[in-house]
Amino acid sequence: MTAKPGQGAALSRQQGQALLAPVRIVISDMPPSANGMRAHFIEGGKVRSVKSKGYAAWKKAAAWEIAAARPGKMTGPYRLYIAAQRDWRSSRARDIDNIIKPVSDALVAAGVVADDSLAEEVRAKWADNLDGPAIVALICAAEQELAA
Repeated sequence: MTAKPGQGAALSRQQGQALLAPVRIVISDMPPSANGMRAHFIEGGKVRSVKSKGYAAWKKAAAWEIAAARPGKMTGPYRLYIAAQRDWRSSRARDIDNIIKPVSDALVAAGVVADDSLAEEVRAKWADNLDGPAIVALICAAEQELAA
């Protein structure tokens, strides 16, 4: 049994069983800032842009880490809540909004969500003590909402 398109149901590892709780995703390493996701160079007189090697390596490692945890798959529209460890291995200030795109891309690469365009809501915040990981993300179906 699978969810019908547009219903926004989440499926757990056990096929056909809807998740009643949000899916919790842990990522050990902080993503590069969105500002560092692309490398730019001039080729044939034109400016070209490609994914940076650092971003590609982080996304691949994060996708493997997520997939190894077997969190299940979210089908349809979803809500994404991201907590990022404040001052993680650096006291350099970062913009919280630059963490959203890399985390969303890793979730797609891991197969947890089909496409990040299905996100109905995205929230990100700094956390002072995640007890180890750089990122903890919660995903729930769009019709669900986390209690405050």
